[in-house]
Amino acid sequence: MSSLEAILENLTEAVTVADGMGRVILRNRAAREMLGIAPRDDGSVEPGFQVILRYPDGSAVPRDEYPIARALRGEPVHGLELFVERPGGSTLVVQFSGSVLRDGDSPTLIVMTYRDVTEARRAAEQKHDYLRATSHDLRNPLSTLLAQAQVLEMETRRKGLRDENKAAQLILKSGRRMDAMLNDFIESMKFDVGLWSMRPRATDLSKLLLEVAGRYRSSADCERVSLHLTSGECWAMVDPHQVERCLENILSNAFQHSPPESRVEVSLDVIGGFAEIAVKDRGTGIDPKHLPRIFDRFYRGGSGHSRGLGLGLYIVKLITEAHGGNVSVVSEPGKGSTFILTLPLRQASQAGS
Repeated sequence: MSSLEAILENLTEAVTVADGMGRVILRNRAAREMLGIAPRDDGSVEPGFQVILRYPDGSAVPRDEYPIARALRGEPVHGLELFVERPGGSTLVVQFSGSVLRDGDSPTLIVMTYRDVTEARRAAEQKHDYLRATSHDLRNPLSTLLAQAQVLEMETRRKGLRDENKAAQLILKSGRRMDAMLNDFIESMKFDVGLWSMRPRATDLSKLLLEVAGRYRSSADCERVSLHLTSGECWAMVDPHQVERCLENILSNAFQHSPPESRVEVSLDVIGGFAEIAVKDRGTGIDPKHLPRIFDRFYRGGSGHSRGLGLGLYIVKLITEAHGGNVSVVSEPGKGSTFILTLPLRQASQAGS
């Protein structure tokens, strides 16, 4: 055993080392104990042993989405939580982080560390149970209010009661805003207790953007959305539902803070290894002094951008950064704002697989 192998073997942190092809060549003692592998004196890989990984819903993680495979493709692997199924049927929640050593552009070694966070996850789930019960108690009366407001709006419109219909629309709009704020609050709490998770998969961002923008085009805002795509398919390794949430939050902001009938421009460009999604409005803009804090949690400063709980843009930031991207804003008071999402593209050889 070499000096380096001896050092790795005696580390308290679980470590796996793979070669440039992604084949495991060493697991240290802590890793073998965590995975439930019978200990071996030389730290060598047990022939035929396969680590079984699962998502939180119990479905199997595809082999090409294992942490080592993702690191080999150049995708960031930091704090990735997955369930590890051990021999005998017991399950651990494990947090994976990895680094790739390269010789020029070619990977030579992948070092993957992992940490057992099962107890922390269990404590977080207890907090989540409380959060879920509380949100259920809040949602029940809100759902009743929304249902009755919708019936009232339909009936007053059918009977031609214009003043009453306007009042019903106002109730319905306010109820939906309250529902959106409640959803944002619950989502931010999931981040706090460690229960927020991603299900990344190869996703065509062009198609996703068309779907989200299409909802506005089929609504009363149909004439206000301008969509510009500079390329056809644009593949990225993302959780489509979470990215959709980002787009909905930013588009909703753009419509809320723009004059009636003004256009909202949505564009998708490919710049280097990133997809850049921009949403431009012609609203009131944001005072420069508020820009550094516009994505902070609960921050409600800024001209025209102080509605709600101050969580929408905070959640957008959390989601984009969790994907290895970022969000920024360019704004000038009186001329509007442009919010820009950047997300790393998946390598072309992996698209659609």
